[in-house]
Amino acid sequence: MPLTIRNPYGVSGEYRKVQLHCHTTESDGRFRPHELLEMYRDAGYSFVCITDHNRVTRCEELNSREFLAIPGTEDTVSRFLRPLGPHMGRLFVDAPLRQGSPQERIDRTLAGAGIVSLCHPSWNGNLWTGSWNLRTIESLRGFHLLEIWNPHSDSAQDARHWTAALRHRGPAAPVWGVAVDDCHRLDQFNRGWIMAKVANISVLDLRRALLAGAFYASTGPSADFRADGGSVYVALSGARQIRFIDAEGRMRLEVASGAGQYRVEGNEGYIR
Repeated sequence: MPLTIRNPYGVSGEYRKVQLHCHTTESDGRFRPHELLEMYRDAGYSFVCITDHNRVTRCEELNSREFLAIPGTEDTVSRFLRPLGPHMGRLFVDAPLRQGSPQERIDRTLAGAGIVSLCHPSWNGNLWTGSWNLRTIESLRGFHLLEIWNPHSDSAQDARHWTAALRHRGPAAPVWGVAVDDCHRLDQFNRGWIMAKVANISVLDLRRALLAGAFYASTGPSADFRADGGSVYVALSGARQIRFIDAEGRMRLEVASGAGQYRVEGNEGYIR
């Protein structure tokens, strides 16, 4: 049987800067919605989703052919008392969900054409109730995104949760890792984001890219990913080392440069 490499980046389009998690004065952020969106636009973003806590903040005055604000919310999945519990990012939605189990909230979000992201999985806030434990992550179906870099969380632990979720779900239902700045104040602004490959700056194109994994997470470097002839190619700006890691967390290849090529054997599960 010939080897097939599923390449989420093998689509037409350009990479556009995207912020999927930030806050305004409508919840606990320092900046007004219009002010925050202007900051992101001036920093080169094409898409921004304001995710105020337990509410949808709409601010569409700056929407144009080059910039688009996406509706969303960061809902608290209550444990014991209403303020306690982990946080669920819900993108492309019109209203928060204040009740229901994590799975029920995911199902309702998907039914409305929304996308779910599990926020800062190892965050120990909300009186140590704010984390998503691995057992819960592996039990949930239908969420597509998991934050692997957030300034309020432990990125190493979050990456381990992501690796376990990928292995548990398998290639038929992947979980895509995202970076966010979770901005509440200026020192958090523009510290993490994704670069989504889209043909147009539209809700449809961004949603398609997020579902297909046609993006990469970054805290600074730009990247290019390709797959061709049984090999995976990576080029990363400013990098001195690139590692190719399989589904079991094993390093298959280490390259001491900013570009590398890995010849796929077929037993990796996936390569990241």
